[in-house]
Amino acid sequence: MINSKSFKKSFIYSAISLASLMTLGCATSTPQGKYVDGVHDVQAKGKKSQIVLEVHVSNGNITDIKTKSHNETESLFLNAERLLTKVVANNGHERIDAVSGATYSSNGILEAINKLPRADGSTPAYESVGSKDESANDDFKLKWSIQPKLGLISGDYYYEEARFRQGHMGSMTIVTSSADKNDVILAEFQESGRPNYYTRMYQDVPKRMSEYNFSMGKKKGTAWVQSALTMEKMMVEQDKLTFELNPDYDPKLANKLKQPNRLKYQGIDIVAGASNSIQQSMIPLTAKLYDQIQAQSSHYKFYQHSEKLLDKKGQWTGVTAMLRLVVDTNTKQIVKGHFDEIFADEKAQIKDASLKKFYRQSKYDSINYVEPARIGFNVMIDGLNAHLQQGGSLFDINDLPATGDSGSYASTGFTKRSNSWDIYLSQADILYKQMRADDVIVEHKKP
Repeated sequence: MINSKSFKKSFIYSAISLASLMTLGCATSTPQGKYVDGVHDVQAKGKKSQIVLEVHVSNGNITDIKTKSHNETESLFLNAERLLTKVVANNGHERIDAVSGATYSSNGILEAINKLPRADGSTPAYESVGSKDESANDDFKLKWSIQPKLGLISGDYYYEEARFRQGHMGSMTIVTSSADKNDVILAEFQESGRPNYYTRMYQDVPKRMSEYNFSMGKKKGTAWVQSALTMEKMMVEQDKLTFELNPDYDPKLANKLKQPNRLKYQGIDIVAGASNSIQQSMIPLTAKLYDQIQAQSSHYKFYQHSEKLLDKKGQWTGVTAMLRLVVDTNTKQIVKGHFDEIFADEKAQIKDASLKKFYRQSKYDSINYVEPARIGFNVMIDGLNAHLQQGGSLFDINDLPATGDSGSYASTGFTKRSNSWDIYLSQADILYKQMRADDVIVEHKKP
């Protein structure tokens, strides 16, 4: 006979076990909330300050967000705060773009949301974003690279420039090995729009690393720079600076972008939008330089150093610094200097969200780049070139624009110090040491 007390005890244990299993089954079948419930304070760096948010989470979902504190520019932050309702509706920051004109504050808000404690215990890395309308080229499919060769290169320098076709300015740089004048180590073509160009935005603007290539690409299906890059690559790889006419060229096909003999030269298969520039400027200028190279050696030496700029973690920021100097070996004086910061070929490679829209452009050539020092980057670098040509020191540059804070910009319009000068000085030191070792330059003292 079964003991009633034992039976009841066994029945109770079984019921508890069954209830536990049912509860466990329900827990495993119910989707887990995205975030940990509660009220959380999260924060991240905006442009000027830490942005602190109070976030309410219920059943794993964000139900409300309030700004607790910030010290951003008020008008900009009010724009960025429009993201809060989007974050609530989206239950997170994923796939939300920054607000145009308030990129830093936007990323501060979105990064703070990224720090919310998650139910699964994960802490995904945050990647900064740009505003959707920061670039009209989100769907731009054409590809080309404007990245300079890294490290130091040097050689004999040859240069020609001339106006062509209604006033466009074309220029050609050739650098050959000092040991072998037939060894082409650098070929670079540049063109600036004519002063009376029908589009005012491109008047006197260099095309190589500016927005012009995107504008041209959308209109013509190809970027201006693509032809130049193809020609330059062939010149360097084949040590080829002269070209013969193509006897099979058909002028009727001149405007057919898919026609490989669009250019009138043998061995050139360029499907790109700079055929006039190549035929009327690049080829003639290169021919002149070829004659100079064959006739006599150059007494001008070219030095270039390019380096990827890294962040504190040793990762590429998506910006490459490049300094070029040309020195007259007879006088041992610098006759030309050019510094630039060149953005990566792809947006994703650029860490600073506010700079992503400048991909495949450079600070000097870009029309829309805004220098934080409150003066045009091109103005700074043109000032550097003039300073060096007049015998100024590579290192004592305090007379140049934006080398120091010069008052309140808001009240006086004066400039702030540009961080680019520190990058320039680092590159200048590298080239100077090499030029001194080659005994081609006089001493430049540091201040």
